[in-house]
Amino acid sequence: MPESLFVVGGEVEPPYFIGREHEIEKMKMDIKTLAQNNVIIGPRRIGKTSLLRNLKTSVEDEVLFVTINCREMTGLSDFFRVVTRALLAAYEEKHRLKGLVQKYSQVFRGKITAAYKSLSEIGGSIEHIGNVYLRFREKDVNEQELVAETFDFIKGFSREKKEPIILAFDEFQELRRFNGYIFNILKSQMDSQPSVRYIFSGSSVSLLHEVFLKPDSPLYLMAARIQLEPIEEEHVAKYIRDRLLTQNIRITDGALERIYVCTGGFPFYFQKIGFILYQNSVLKNKNTIDEDDVESAFNSMLNEFDSEFESRYEWKFSDQQKTILKFLSREKYRRLSEISSEMQTPASSLTTSMRDLHNTMTIEKPEEGMYGILDNVFRIWIKRNILNTFSE
Repeated sequence: MPESLFVVGGEVEPPYFIGREHEIEKMKMDIKTLAQNNVIIGPRRIGKTSLLRNLKTSVEDEVLFVTINCREMTGLSDFFRVVTRALLAAYEEKHRLKGLVQKYSQVFRGKITAAYKSLSEIGGSIEHIGNVYLRFREKDVNEQELVAETFDFIKGFSREKKEPIILAFDEFQELRRFNGYIFNILKSQMDSQPSVRYIFSGSSVSLLHEVFLKPDSPLYLMAARIQLEPIEEEHVAKYIRDRLLTQNIRITDGALERIYVCTGGFPFYFQKIGFILYQNSVLKNKNTIDEDDVESAFNSMLNEFDSEFESRYEWKFSDQQKTILKFLSREKYRRLSEISSEMQTPASSLTTSMRDLHNTMTIEKPEEGMYGILDNVFRIWIKRNILNTFSE
């Protein structure tokens, strides 16, 4: 099967993963020395999950790297289930074992007697933690005890296998639903687990502040912050040019500039528009892409996202926030004083809405008093579909 020129969505690896060398190298140093925990913060579609994937690839020979999707958790018992299964799956994959996760899965389903037998065949810390869950099923253990046992298992498994463990919690803002219990218990665990380190990846500025940056927060200054910015223009331009050249398709400098202006350097978007441009070039038998081609591809991309953006705009934001976003969509950045003047509303009355938009990484604040919509594709969609303004 021929290699795809662009990959849209999901986890990407080289040659599709670009522009994050500094972040990878910095975190590799922390992981190899077990020096500190890390928090990765960035908006949707900036490439957080792909960063974790490539970080895992770069260190998997030296540590057991476990990626955990917090969106799979709806309760504290889910925390136990998701974390323990992910850890054992990572161990099974790294050491090329077979059947470990399958045997362990008996604790979550089927007859308890069969589960006890399956666990006894495994033995060690896995047998112990499996028995704890079976006691939970029999209501001898409550959910909070189950969470505490989860962390004890991680520490015990690392000691038993003589292997450092990195636990990467992707979409960590989903842990908010547990009323801070997990973050509170993490405090003592992170202090007492020298061979276990944590990475938290998410898109909530407010949770980052509440959990890691406030002096009275549970994990105050216990993790280094890594802010993911858009990929720089030179990296995006080189990547798209080089990928297209593999199929003898050329792209003008103006077209490359236009791609960056439209996508804002978000990996998901420049991968998507690159794919559309390549597809259109093949269908039209063209070997050169210009600015008009980019505009056509960008319009196609906006049409694809129309339902998603409409639902997001209509249901995620309050009426005041929608009005703010409309005014912000007119230009890349605007001053709060300009917005309040056009809305004929005192700036002080916009404080709560602006703070909430910033905390959810919907808007950014490049300097004092200046704001802009972080996702430039979403900004342009609002401008064209809500304001019916097509000039850019």
